[in-house]
Amino acid sequence: MEYSVQILNTLEQYGLHWDERVFYQHDRFNAYKEALLSLEKSTLLYPCQCSRKQLAKRLDNSLVYDRCCLTNSPPLNEPTSVRIKIPNEIISFQDSLQGSVQQNLGLDVGDFVLFRKDQVYAYHLAVTLDDDEQGITDVFRGYDLLDSTFRQIHLQRLLNIKTPIYTHIPVINDAKGAKLSKQTFAEDVSLLPTTATLLSVLSHLNLNPPEDLKDGSLNDILNWGVAHWSLENLKKQSAIEIKLN
Repeated sequence: MEYSVQILNTLEQYGLHWDERVFYQHDRFNAYKEALLSLEKSTLLYPCQCSRKQLAKRLDNSLVYDRCCLTNSPPLNEPTSVRIKIPNEIISFQDSLQGSVQQNLGLDVGDFVLFRKDQVYAYHLAVTLDDDEQGITDVFRGYDLLDSTFRQIHLQRLLNIKTPIYTHIPVINDAKGAKLSKQTFAEDVSLLPTTATLLSVLSHLNLNPPEDLKDGSLNDILNWGVAHWSLENLKKQSAIEIKLN
């Protein structure tokens, strides 16, 4: 809960707001459970006891699961995750920026986890159901999540959920090619000067904000960004490199 409050506070710090109430996944467990039961009735799920350490050793760091627990049932009364059986088929869609993209889920991903050993519903299931519940029609996010989209589209089709329009924009990398994030120890955006940071974001989105906007308020900058926004300013690429001071 601490981190979610921090995220909301940071959004407010930058003058950003949301139109509806905030959804929390801990309030959505019944919906996730019902979806799992639906997939289970279609005999698409199976328990898996493999740990990440075991998989790394057995698969030689391959990301594609070998279906060990599908052919060798794990012992009873032991904690297990739940995987979904993935067919050898190609998932494709038209990304608003990246164009036509596709992936063979069976060959490139394999059977992925929908419910973890620690009794947590996996991201792919949760986000698929939450987007549908909130009536999301357009998903705009970083290129680093493009690979996840194919799994979510597969789940949407199985659960009779309408697929939204997807747009995956370039992420921001440092000079070493690492995405700016907590994992790469990037500076906390809540500690940065808000005006300068927003103007930097607009510049990296190729919007070319004018010099006099530096003296504007947060609302001035955001309103200018909205008025001048165009997806056509972005290039079809995975990342944008920036120079850090």
